Amino acid sequence: MKRLALSLMLLSFPALADIPPADSVGCREKTAGAACKRDDQSEGTCVTATCSKNDYSGGIPPKTVSYDCLKCGTAVVAPTPAPAPAPAASPAPAEKKNSCAAVPGEALAGLAVGLLALRRARRP
Repeated sequence: MKRLALSLMLLSFPALADIPPADSVGCREKTAGAACKRDDQSEGTCVTATCSKNDYSGGIPPKTVSYDCLKCGTAVVAPTPAPAPAPAASPAPAEKKNSCAAVPGEALAGLAVGLLALRRARRP
């Protein structure tokens, strides 16, 4: 029972996974200048950029490593004549901010379950 509780506690912590940089997934296996889709599903063009990631090979705290990558930039569109402006019904949505995929409460909930299991295992 103790092994089960310990394994639940260890598995409940978020993994140190590589999360791809914003707007880079649409350019996977493509070349610069190719058409792509941005994270917000708008059209774009693959452009060269410098991305960074955490390198844990030297231990904690990690070092930041920069590398060349392709990101889906805004699409280059030929200018067209602008139509008459329409009255704005609502303000434009705020730009989506980058965030971590892990939910902070997940790890705490898993830890609480593991501690409760340990407590029950110790009772006679």
